Amino acid sequence: MASQRAKEAFYTNLTGTTPFEISLAVAIGPASELLRWTLIPILVMLFGGVVKNKWLGFVLDFITLVIPLLLAFTVWSDFLQRFLVVLLVTSATLLLAAYLLQPMKAQRVKRPSKAKTVAASRPLWELPMESEQPLFMTMFRVHGMVASAIAILAVDFPVFPRRFGKTETYGTGMMDVAVGAFMFMNAIVSKEARGKHQNIFSCGISGAVKSLTKTVVSALPLFLLGTVRLISVKTSGYHEHVSEYGVHWNFFFTLAVVIVGSSACLLFIPTSLSVPLSLALAVGYQHLLTNHGLGQFVLTGSDGRGSREGLLDANREGLVSCLGYVAIYFAGVCAGKFLLIRRTLFFDWWLAFLLLNVVNVLLWILLEATSVYIEPVCRRTANLPYIIWTLSFCIQLLVSYMLVDIVLALGKEFIWKSPYKLSANKVAKHPLLPDSILVSALRPNLLLIFLLCNLLTGVVNMSMDTVSQPTPVSMSVLVLYMLGLCLIAIGLHVKGMKLKFW
Repeated sequence: MASQRAKEAFYTNLTGTTPFEISLAVAIGPASELLRWTLIPILVMLFGGVVKNKWLGFVLDFITLVIPLLLAFTVWSDFLQRFLVVLLVTSATLLLAAYLLQPMKAQRVKRPSKAKTVAASRPLWELPMESEQPLFMTMFRVHGMVASAIAILAVDFPVFPRRFGKTETYGTGMMDVAVGAFMFMNAIVSKEARGKHQNIFSCGISGAVKSLTKTVVSALPLFLLGTVRLISVKTSGYHEHVSEYGVHWNFFFTLAVVIVGSSACLLFIPTSLSVPLSLALAVGYQHLLTNHGLGQFVLTGSDGRGSREGLLDANREGLVSCLGYVAIYFAGVCAGKFLLIRRTLFFDWWLAFLLLNVVNVLLWILLEATSVYIEPVCRRTANLPYIIWTLSFCIQLLVSYMLVDIVLALGKEFIWKSPYKLSANKVAKHPLLPDSILVSALRPNLLLIFLLCNLLTGVVNMSMDTVSQPTPVSMSVLVLYMLGLCLIAIGLHVKGMKLKFW
């Protein structure tokens, strides 16, 4: 019982940190991706096809894409600015080295049989930069899942800064924004964003009902996972922080409700209106929170003393906050539709990059204004400032990964020069830039990896007293845990297994 109380105290009354520090911590993700892309050409030029070995490629991916985030969230969390500078300076040095080495080592790259001859140089704005799903969107989602996987277990160890944990009421913690970011991450590649959603205007009432039925069926596994988690937590005595979602509610229920609820709304409202819909819902919801007692109900219960009597009171955080997450999902659908517009040239993506930066700046200004004049960020209610913070956080991260894509496009043209000119449809298959096997393995099974994160976290917590572990033990467990997750993903990828519900 004493141990249980100690664990509960470990997670409660947290006040968070600044949005800037959280953005700085996750910026290690794009910086580590850039490091990976700038390191591999050097290795290929110096050692030939050694990185084409599957397992060596996996080790390189794990070291460059996973370990930096793990360090940023734990032992190097107090040195984030220096860490980020080191990663960027190292990448810049590798770019310079590749530029100096390429003329001497280009002959080591084997010319494919269907390669085209070298063509005359082209203007910068005509550089090909096309993909069915841009790399930066894939990295945003995959690296987002890697960061979530790290944080889900790391939060149980003292090596994870308490300021990064979920805040008690108001404040900004890394794990606060992770919930909304997960909604956004799924929305940008949803069927609504990809234009595969049928509504009442395009397929009539019967088609709309059929589409909604498919969505409900696809969300049933999430309800099942939520139920399994509820039963396992209640029967095992596993520690739980009731103010996160409530007594019986959990993240899987929220995700299922948001997906079904959003799809149901978009049966009657065109996806082209998803931004006005998101704005109207966010503002209307905040009005209810501030002026009609809904916010007070969520924070203090129906009796004003934190009552948990009855299903509504017991799960008020999880039930009410769904409205805020639906607003985030609608905004994510709009962002996905914009990002998935076919763009074939560097210039097209540069314009998109500039536009997203403008939107990002406006959102950060709105966040400051709403936090001062309405109320501070609150994850428990998913209020308007929280919605704006989540959107600004996600767009800033997307812009960072897009910048890496832009650097890659320029590098392919001016630094990592191939001995042959690549055609537009082969531009992603540069001989010096092999695809990441880890990213390819994680991408099709993100939800399964998320489920495994929760299961392994439970196993670790039942196996040891995590809150009293020293740093060396904590880091060893976290490295082995992430290594295990990544190896499972690789195994599924090799066997061609995919798990996708919607």
